[in-house]
Amino acid sequence: MLSQREMVELNKILICDDEQKIRETYFDYLSAKGFEVCLACNGAEGLKKVNNDSFDLIILDVMMPVMNGLDACREIRKISDTPILFLSALGEEQNLLDGYRLGGDDYIVKPFPMAVLAEKCNAIISRRKGSTLQNEISCCGVTLDKTKFSVTVDGAEINLANKTFKLLAVLMENKNNVLSREQILTKVWGWDFDGDERVVDTHIKKLRKALGEKSAHIKTIIGGGYSFREG
Repeated sequence: MLSQREMVELNKILICDDEQKIRETYFDYLSAKGFEVCLACNGAEGLKKVNNDSFDLIILDVMMPVMNGLDACREIRKISDTPILFLSALGEEQNLLDGYRLGGDDYIVKPFPMAVLAEKCNAIISRRKGSTLQNEISCCGVTLDKTKFSVTVDGAEINLANKTFKLLAVLMENKNNVLSREQILTKVWGWDFDGDERVVDTHIKKLRKALGEKSAHIKTIIGGGYSFREG
């Protein structure tokens, strides 16, 4: 049985496919491989889940009713830069190009071995974490250097307390994604924190004050949490 710490650290995947048996197969296999798996039956449902939660990878079947995978990708890219993996029986070059042009990160043509899907998931998530968890993060005039424990706003250094610094790092590492208070508590205060989750709100206020005009990039998502948005 996984420990509480191991459960917190599972990579979270959203799978959107209109065929129930296929969704169940993906769920069973990837769960057994150590992923936390969420399911959606079409692109519209998947988009709602992306609006309300954060994921390490989104898997979209191309041909789905209500909203197909390509349209879902287009809409998801307006709010999230989470990696997207397409699954499709359509293997023509134009289909592949359409997926990449809309912001997809990879493409698997059906049918494929489940082991290949699992390895693709691991590879894509590892690449993303390798690029986002770098020592220096810069976005919208805000630069955070984890090795120097420094933050600059338009080149001017600002002073942040330890937890506020970590909070900004987590938000910037997950920019454009919505993080719930619970997720922030786990990432900043640790999985065993047993205090009031409103401590997150207090540190958000401190962070906004320190960032000045750049605080506009920290969005409060009603019923969701917080997000560092580029726009």
